[in-house]
Amino acid sequence: MNVSLRMKAILVLIGAGFLGGIAPLLMKIGLTEFSSYQILFIRFGIATIMIIPLLISQMKMMTWKKLRYILPSGLLFSGNVFFFVVGVQYTTSIVSQLLYLLTPVLVSFVGYFAFREKISLRRIISMIICFIGSSLLIMRSIQGSDLIHSIGTFQGNILVLCAVTSWSFYVIYSKKVSKFIEPSLFLVGNFSTALLVSCVVFFITKTSFIATLIKFSHSDFSIILSLFALGSINSVLFFFLYQWGMKHVSAFAVASTTYLSPLSAALFAIPFFGEQLSSTLIISAASIFLGSYLILSEKK
Repeated sequence: MNVSLRMKAILVLIGAGFLGGIAPLLMKIGLTEFSSYQILFIRFGIATIMIIPLLISQMKMMTWKKLRYILPSGLLFSGNVFFFVVGVQYTTSIVSQLLYLLTPVLVSFVGYFAFREKISLRRIISMIICFIGSSLLIMRSIQGSDLIHSIGTFQGNILVLCAVTSWSFYVIYSKKVSKFIEPSLFLVGNFSTALLVSCVVFFITKTSFIATLIKFSHSDFSIILSLFALGSINSVLFFFLYQWGMKHVSAFAVASTTYLSPLSAALFAIPFFGEQLSSTLIISAASIFLGSYLILSEKK
């Protein structure tokens, strides 16, 4: 039986959503031996090497005008991954993915205040629901360590929220300039900028590039595999799956697959990392799921 192009795209996006939930787990494995900025360097070093043919072809079409558009998006992308890899050390994989469901809420919020975009009563209600759910999670994480294996720490959750905020601004900005920039150029710009940012951090912290590479080559096989997967599968492959799927289905279908990330994170994090479900996490998750769904399913 032939599978329609739309169904193939949905299956591809389901795979991308599943991969998104695995990323924090791979980072946690890498963090047992490497610092957050070393992981950033290794991850996007691998990703940049893998797209060298694409990098060479895109450089031929690069202009100063395009570079001015690409650099801000690359910095916002880098802010997202940097805050995330730092924050995930202090919170759970499940919560780190759950907070990314706030992206449509933040995009709507910024759109209203920055661009005076109209906002419906449905969106206002959904924002309130998401605010209640996320506030419960954040405030409960301040009060003690009894739920640290369920909802993480206040520090970690705030850092992940910074990552989500940076990603939300990236979504807004990249959408605005997408008519000038090809998707493949975004890929090259984002990965290259993230690698450059990690190199700057190396210089500031006086971290040795050679020592990091030697340490990586002598690491445990599970750590090498997890970091290689971050650079190849959860960076290059994830982006291409996501971009290809977006061409053949609606924006709502694309956004809906993000709901799989917290679920896939929970699937592995609970048995392998000892993360726990709690009433606070379940209530917060239900509120954020509902609020973000109301925005995503709104008819334009």
